Amino acid sequence: MRHLKIRLLGSLKAYAGREEIEMTIEDKVRLREVLANLIKIEPSLSRAIESDGSLKPGYLIFINDADYMVFNGLETLVGSGDVITILPISHGGQGSVSRGS
Repeated sequence: MRHLKIRLLGSLKAYAGREEIEMTIEDKVRLREVLANLIKIEPSLSRAIESDGSLKPGYLIFINDADYMVFNGLETLVGSGDVITILPISHGGQGSVSRGS
């Protein structure tokens, strides 16, 4: 069996209660199909993904650390060993900003 890893960052990690989801695939599949199946596995991700596998506004997707749009968008074929990262655009930061007087 082949595995595809999905990494969840920012608030998505908190909603899903985990940072990674591993999905078993038979062969290369379109990103859109992966996302549509992902919300069946983890319904909390429906805040980022439509039922047809399209991405809602306010979220980014990376395939192996590259924006999915530089490939073939939602029609990009992904396969075993690929890592898909889903990131809310407003993912926050750490610490506070100090401004001089």
